[in-house]
Amino acid sequence: MKKFIIGCLLIVSTATVAFAEWKVEVFKENYAKEGIDQAVIDAMKEGALPEQIVETGIQLEGLNPQNLVKALYCAGANGQDITSAAIKYNISELIIAAGYKKSIEECGAQVADSQAYTPVTTGGRPSFGGASTVTSSSYSSVSPFRFQQ
Repeated sequence: MKKFIIGCLLIVSTATVAFAEWKVEVFKENYAKEGIDQAVIDAMKEGALPEQIVETGIQLEGLNPQNLVKALYCAGANGQDITSAAIKYNISELIIAAGYKKSIEECGAQVADSQAYTPVTTGGRPSFGGASTVTSSSYSSVSPFRFQQ
């Protein structure tokens, strides 16, 4: 019985590694033929996780990590998954933010507003729904000193 279980585990682990390698090779071929955007879309359709795509993508010669991040956002990957995978593989937060911004510019409607990682781009000032800045108080005429007159 032990031999049977060990044999089954060996077959399953070998098949898993072979299947994972096949996806990586297909990803690399798709990147060479159709570019990173389509390669990421196809990989995600096959069930590849952002971490697997980032791990493979950073090894591709000539691929800018910013374009990899952009492709993941455009393909609809979860922002938090993209961020954690990118940080795990030493892609800086600056590059992640630039990739996100580029995805908004190029894929606009495809990138969900509910992404977990959405860099703030308000120019450093908080916005409160279009409220204007108050420069003076309209209560100056109700000063207690005016009542004494």
